[in-house]
Amino acid sequence: MRWRLRRNLPAGSAPWRTLSEAWNLEPRLARLAWMRGADHPEALAWRLDPSWARSTDPHLLPGVDSAVARIRRAVEARERIVVYGDYDVDGVTATALLVRTLEKLGADVSFFIPNRFSDGYGLHLDCIQELKVTRDPGLLISVDCGVRSVEEVKASTELGVEWVITDHHALGAELPPACAVVHPHLGEYANRYLAGVGVAFKLAQALLGAVPHPVGSDAVFLDGLLKLVAIGTVADVMPLVDENALLVRRGLNSLAGKNGPGLVALLKAAKKEGALGAQDIAFGLAPRLNAVGRMGGAEDAVRLLLTREEAEAESLMARVELLNQERRSIQQELAAKLPEPTGEAFDLVMDPTAHKGVIGIVAGHRMRASGRPAGVCTVIDGVAHCSLRAPEGYDLGELLALAQPFILGGGGHRVAAGLSFEASRLAFVRQALQRGAADQAQGRELPPLLVDGSPDELPDDADLARLEPFGQGFAPPLAKVEGVIASATVFGADHWKLRVAGLADPLTWFAGAGRPALPRSGERLAVVATPQGSARWGRSWLVDSVLGEAAP
Repeated sequence: MRWRLRRNLPAGSAPWRTLSEAWNLEPRLARLAWMRGADHPEALAWRLDPSWARSTDPHLLPGVDSAVARIRRAVEARERIVVYGDYDVDGVTATALLVRTLEKLGADVSFFIPNRFSDGYGLHLDCIQELKVTRDPGLLISVDCGVRSVEEVKASTELGVEWVITDHHALGAELPPACAVVHPHLGEYANRYLAGVGVAFKLAQALLGAVPHPVGSDAVFLDGLLKLVAIGTVADVMPLVDENALLVRRGLNSLAGKNGPGLVALLKAAKKEGALGAQDIAFGLAPRLNAVGRMGGAEDAVRLLLTREEAEAESLMARVELLNQERRSIQQELAAKLPEPTGEAFDLVMDPTAHKGVIGIVAGHRMRASGRPAGVCTVIDGVAHCSLRAPEGYDLGELLALAQPFILGGGGHRVAAGLSFEASRLAFVRQALQRGAADQAQGRELPPLLVDGSPDELPDDADLARLEPFGQGFAPPLAKVEGVIASATVFGADHWKLRVAGLADPLTWFAGAGRPALPRSGERLAVVATPQGSARWGRSWLVDSVLGEAAP
């Protein structure tokens, strides 16, 4: 891929010196922060001084006051409360967080997660009816879903069930008629990037009365909840900027301390020790929790996060790990059998036997390999169910609108969405998406990789940790690695380990689209790689892409 430096460096000056002096940063670390747009010291305060005083009063979040009033009334009246979540990591962590908070308040609370396969995303009337019969709740609280479920909430009223809706997904034309709708896009709330678990956290803080900022035992309890906020926010790829950076940073700090049995088991399975970074969540913790919902029902993931028993945690984690291994195997098999992208403006492929739980992951891999929007579809009872992914610069919402005459339903974000249609209409849907993607791409070049410099220009791991969290909106460091290969070995099923002359630490390269044949000693290599440190294995460089020519 083409590449360029993340920011142009002014000749003969070091504009990051102000950052270095204000925060006592090693110059290479200050340079890295400046590369990410931090021109003034205050821009780094969310990371370097993540005090509660910087966080936003939860009562400023639209809908919180009404939600708190209704929930407190339910707690005092001993109404049965059910937290209705989603099966992804954001929904699972949000569910566990709100259940733990309501338990602390003495509520009669349980939780429900819809099944990805039999129920699908969001609120479903048949699920609500079953909950009414089996649990008879007076109040249902959604997390990470529900803001577009107008008809389902209306129907719930006829069943004698009321709702508090908490969500962060795109608003519809009409809000559901709930007792309260808590959403960061209603009004002028300061942090519009809250994940579903972040919204649940703000509600929890308000319920505890720990406002405008928590102190004492409330602060300790809420810092414990921020472990879940960190996991869910990173897993949902929300921008790690401003208050989100503060919440995730405090969560990472808490994860480095004492944890409950479920998190202890999860960290052990992921082989994560000591201080964590956001990428440890993204590639270690989150895939394991996600696997439970991808392979069936996600209730066990919530139970793992909630359990206080070591034996139960170990049993649940063993099941989670088996599901994750099964997910990886199915995902690899599907990726291998699908045809290679052909260069069309929208890469839409269908395999009628594809496992619905992995099509989104495979679509993401194909998108990253081609630099174009991609979709992978499976077929259930004659209906195609597809997951779509797109690079920055595209808008899947606009593309879905173009395909509207041919589809049964769809929705999501600009770069991640889903849709369904009668399988026999594949050609029409593909044509509509390809035409729309071609129009969006007209005159658009694939953006170059943004590189921070050579390995020598990046700080050591101990210094890098000061700028956590790295992720969406605050990119992990990328180094341009060039040199002659000293040795190349294969380990595991899909890993290479390369030694490059003059580079102290090895390169790790995972199998994937676009990877060339195993290089030989003496060959010249040019790649971009991100540093990854491990208390157990030391430092290595994880290869991201093969370098092409420099962009102007």
